[in-house]
Amino acid sequence: MCGVCGSLGGEEHWSSGAGRIQGASAPTRRAERAKRIRVINRALLPLRVTVSDWQGRLYLVAGPTGKQMVVDSLPHIWQAAQEITGRSLDPLAHTAEAAA
Repeated sequence: MCGVCGSLGGEEHWSSGAGRIQGASAPTRRAERAKRIRVINRALLPLRVTVSDWQGRLYLVAGPTGKQMVVDSLPHIWQAAQEITGRSLDPLAHTAEAAA
């Protein structure tokens, strides 16, 4: 999907549950999103794929060869990483490897 089409709309994914915690100590949407991106990047480290914020709503997934894709949710990040690397991806397996 092109960046313009992706920024026009789409349903929220359950993983982007910012704003559900109420109170003065609740993290901001931006802080939650930044933390989510850090965790995702740790999981994708073995594949040399990185994810960054794009316009505060979408994600830019970039591979080691420079190929990039703009996606809108967590499941799409994993799909993009598979397409960019040409490898099957199990996010939980890579998370375990990155943590070891």
